[in-house]
Amino acid sequence: MQRHSVWFVVALLGACLGASIGLQQQTGSGQDRTVPRARPPADDDPIDQKVVQPLPAVRAPADLGERAFAHVQALVAMGPRHTAAQPTPGWSRQLEHIVTTLQGLGLEPKRDTWTDRKELLTFTNVSVRIPGRRPDRILLACHHDTKCTTGHSDPAHNFPFVGANDGASGVGLLLALAAELAKTTPEATLELVFFDGEESLDWTWNEAARALFGSKRYVRTHRDRSLTGDEPRIAALVLLDMVGRTDLHIQEELYSTRALRQLCWSAAVATGHQDVFFRRAEAASDDHKPFLEVGVPAIDLIDLNGNPHWHKPTDTIENVSAASLQKVADVVLTMLPAIEREFVQKPR
Repeated sequence: MQRHSVWFVVALLGACLGASIGLQQQTGSGQDRTVPRARPPADDDPIDQKVVQPLPAVRAPADLGERAFAHVQALVAMGPRHTAAQPTPGWSRQLEHIVTTLQGLGLEPKRDTWTDRKELLTFTNVSVRIPGRRPDRILLACHHDTKCTTGHSDPAHNFPFVGANDGASGVGLLLALAAELAKTTPEATLELVFFDGEESLDWTWNEAARALFGSKRYVRTHRDRSLTGDEPRIAALVLLDMVGRTDLHIQEELYSTRALRQLCWSAAVATGHQDVFFRRAEAASDDHKPFLEVGVPAIDLIDLNGNPHWHKPTDTIENVSAASLQKVADVVLTMLPAIEREFVQKPR
């Protein structure tokens, strides 16, 4: 993923949500330099945090964060997990972990493996569906690859990297959520997707020219099938990326669909987790962008702005917390029924 906006909102809200919101500029390129940017269009403005929908709180089981953390530990122990001319051993082992975990829940995951013609690299997405009362799909997704930190021309970009938060936290949380969601019959069909190739092959982002391989592939394949009627439509996407940092802060990601940002904030308030949500706002290119570009509502739950461990050797298991994963699980589970009501039962 790559941060794009250089300004943020500091929202210091008490229990009454009455404090004012201040705007100021912030570093934005992801390369430790300040780049001023004009105020974005109105659609990119942060939501009004004083507007809160009264959502019923849905609590994850008390041990869900610990179960998600156990997955993160297992994945980190595999080391780097990315494709290459010779994929890392951890890449194959992680895919097997995802598939066997889902199969153990009685689900039927599917691998989509392809070779990119330009890069001559092989990628694999994994997806699984939990049938609902309606065929329309809500996607819950993450990326499973880690940033490649070897072979770059700048020695500063070559170091040991296990991607505990940037990669493993989303996978671990999605697997733990799968165990709960598989026990239910949701209103909408839920599809869990583990994207490959999110990270840029170049060290720099370069407008995702060599990144987001898995989400671009998914959109090309499944969006076309939805348009032709061969598959039910994709009603919305919730993306989990970097959701486990000990000092958690899920920013308000400004490319994300405004109505979904509002639901996310309302869910954070309902669950009492607003202290770790939306203190700052910044746009970030991520796996939700290909969906937005074809009109699919999407939200990115991401802890990028101000994260000192992003693409650093310190992104280790010591800086990931089961408590943080638990909080995000509460918010996601509280959001889902509201997303069903707003985007499936009365589609926009």
